[in-house]
Amino acid sequence: MVPRKGAYVADISFKDIADVFEIRAALEALAAGLAAERITDEELEDMERLVAEKAEAISGYDMDRLIRVDTLFHDAIYKASRNQRLTNIINNLREQIQRYRTTSLAYPGRMKRSLEEHRGIVEAIQSRDPQIAQQVAREHIENAETSIIEAIKKEGLPLSD
Repeated sequence: MVPRKGAYVADISFKDIADVFEIRAALEALAAGLAAERITDEELEDMERLVAEKAEAISGYDMDRLIRVDTLFHDAIYKASRNQRLTNIINNLREQIQRYRTTSLAYPGRMKRSLEEHRGIVEAIQSRDPQIAQQVAREHIENAETSIIEAIKKEGLPLSD
């Protein structure tokens, strides 16, 4: 938002993307570690259901549903962390790169790798091992960063310097 001018889409650079993902990787790892310690059985069931729904969206190549379910999956981790401030910060970061999510998920092989990574996150949280949950979540975000950058380069999408 710009005072007296309204909203606009800010230009973003590769450095901006790297900065956002560097922070997100750390915070998503923290959220997953906390979730491993604090999640309920019902929340675990919801996460498993979301992974199954993501698989359906991928098989039907339904990008709108895929992005919605992917967002709900991450929201489930944040909720299970029981840390609202952490959730707010991650959501702010996620919004900064939201416009590239479709490009990233459409990158060859990313949808299926992302699905497997989500399965791994669920298994790690289910094991109630915060260190493994942190590691798997961090790798997932780092892989998402790589695919976004590669997709942007491949598509020739505009970025600022």
